[in-house]
Amino acid sequence: MKMLSVISCSLVILLSCTKSSSVPNAKSPVNEDEITNHPFYLYNLKGDGMSDDTEGLQKLISDSSNIYLKAGVYIINQTLRFKGNTKIYGEKGTVIKAGREMKGDLLEHGRYILAEKSDNSIIRNITFSQSESLYKFKDWANSCIFVLDTRSFTVQNCIFDFHLSYQILGMEAVWISGAASKYNIIKANEINTLSIRYAEDGADSTTVESNVINKSYSNALTSTGNHISDFISGCKVLNNKVVNAGRMGIEDWGNTEGTIISGNSISGTGKDPKQAIDGIALSAVGKNTTVSNNIIRDGKIYAIEVRGNYGVSVTGNQIYTGVNTTGIILNFTFLPTAAAVPLAIVENNKITDALIGLHIFGDYEAKVTINKNSFINNASKSISIESGAKNFLITSKNNNFRFSVPNTHDRFALFSYTKFEPGDAHQQLIMIADTINFLPSSAAGKGVDFGVVIRTDNTRLEKVRITANYNKNSNNIPVNAITAFGAKPTGLQLCNNFVSGGIVDLKGFSNPKQVDNIFVQ
Repeated sequence: MKMLSVISCSLVILLSCTKSSSVPNAKSPVNEDEITNHPFYLYNLKGDGMSDDTEGLQKLISDSSNIYLKAGVYIINQTLRFKGNTKIYGEKGTVIKAGREMKGDLLEHGRYILAEKSDNSIIRNITFSQSESLYKFKDWANSCIFVLDTRSFTVQNCIFDFHLSYQILGMEAVWISGAASKYNIIKANEINTLSIRYAEDGADSTTVESNVINKSYSNALTSTGNHISDFISGCKVLNNKVVNAGRMGIEDWGNTEGTIISGNSISGTGKDPKQAIDGIALSAVGKNTTVSNNIIRDGKIYAIEVRGNYGVSVTGNQIYTGVNTTGIILNFTFLPTAAAVPLAIVENNKITDALIGLHIFGDYEAKVTINKNSFINNASKSISIESGAKNFLITSKNNNFRFSVPNTHDRFALFSYTKFEPGDAHQQLIMIADTINFLPSSAAGKGVDFGVVIRTDNTRLEKVRITANYNKNSNNIPVNAITAFGAKPTGLQLCNNFVSGGIVDLKGFSNPKQVDNIFVQ
């Protein structure tokens, strides 16, 4: 064993003296040539897939700062512990595999590496492989790489080669925890059946970028804002690809603030029947969250869920989902965190084939701008406003509603509902320059088509254009372009609107004000 130590240390000293100038800095991008052109070493480790290399690897990590591992399968049976400024790179084909005789945290948490207070460290180009023995997972903190109270730790270009089944209790590829954790990076990894918990217990400013997560046992990407007072802030979830998650694609939950979730692709959620009831594609229910330019297919329940009164921006997303799914829900069932209600922005999204395109729901005050979105062939309601708040201001502007296929039941472009009697609430809906088009090919459905159903007081329609093409359903009922649908709301204003080939029924409204409308029925 002494001979192994001497040889290992000598090699490390030699490597440090001759190669230190080309070792990448943890805070800057790593040049690919700097890795591929480096000599890699076995460091007297076996790497044969049979021998236990735990002790040798741990000594190497403890004694060295820059480690270049030669290709091979390195068996470990206990958790490896990182110190600060440890950088480990693998040659193509470098595998760290849990052995058959796992002990301690490796057995009970799946913890291959513990990085506690291990600032400015890197793990790159390593494949982590599953043990042939069973793990005995605890209820919390099961993770291949566990990063605790650490800054500027990077896990990049690694493969997590696991084959866990869909299950509620499983294992993360990387888990970042602790109030002292900041500026960590999880980038360009391939993760099979594991997940990423990119922030927990007050960890801030993690960047999760360009990872591929296949068949995650539960959530694919999670931030858990479970610290009672320390909000997780400043995380970025960018350009990741999620395929067939057991539960949710992305869940940014609890005491989180300022998370940016952008450019991700999520295809398939709720694939575990036991978790399908929570199979939301993207749930971002923290404060001041930005959800932008994501592409979502085959999400269950909701494609995107946000807290509407927490200052959210949902922009530029493309949602292609099933007929039992809501595209975007602005959830106003959470107690607001500020006296002045922040504005929720829903803009430039494309929502196709959902049951409900955009759902505004809950009893707390709402302030929402809905602008320049495309709603295409949504089966029930393209915009559904079901607010139980006495006060709201909802503005729908420059949106396009398009129906090109027959309905299977009653279908609405915009539906505004209230539980209050006329005059009892201070709700205000404003529609400006929205376009609703029922193409001829959408006729002859089983249900009735509706343009705008207004059941709330103080609604104003201005420059709204509804083209119904004289369509009728299978029972010869025409499109109802504007109607109160049996309600008796007050304060309706109609200015410069155009309706062609559909019915405008104003009988339910109390003294509607009309200016320069054109209704061709």
